Amino acid sequence: MRSPDPFDKPRVLFNYLSHEEDWIEMRACVRWTREIFAQAPFDEYRGDELQPGSSVQSDDAIDAFIKRKVESAYHPCGTCKMGRAGDQMAVTDAETKVIGVDGLHIVDTSIMPRVTTGNLNAPAIMIGEKASDIILGLKPLPASNAPYFKPDNWQTAQR
Repeated sequence: MRSPDPFDKPRVLFNYLSHEEDWIEMRACVRWTREIFAQAPFDEYRGDELQPGSSVQSDDAIDAFIKRKVESAYHPCGTCKMGRAGDQMAVTDAETKVIGVDGLHIVDTSIMPRVTTGNLNAPAIMIGEKASDIILGLKPLPASNAPYFKPDNWQTAQR
């Protein structure tokens, strides 16, 4: 927030690629993508590498490509971490309330304490459902260990 005025536009700072680990992971993504598409099942579909191009191999060259081309998919999460009292990085408490601000909840994927490796649609829906129950004062649903589908070959089917 920029000020106590709720009509002021918020200050948004994504901090993309602000840690060395971010760059290491992005370089690994470029190299892993190349590894995947170099496999035989892609032979009949693969042509010359369009981006970043086969000449882009060094860390510095890959970094330059990333700086020029990488952009957000507009699915940010983890920017207003939910946490416990005393957590200096937490913006909201376990009930989605902004710490130190009365009457304000954050109800979106920004409160996720860690970035997921999957689509944010289902987590966003569940955060909304849970937060609406909290805000309305409804009792939480009982815990469930409902089974989920897991194919027998899950360890090898994705590679």
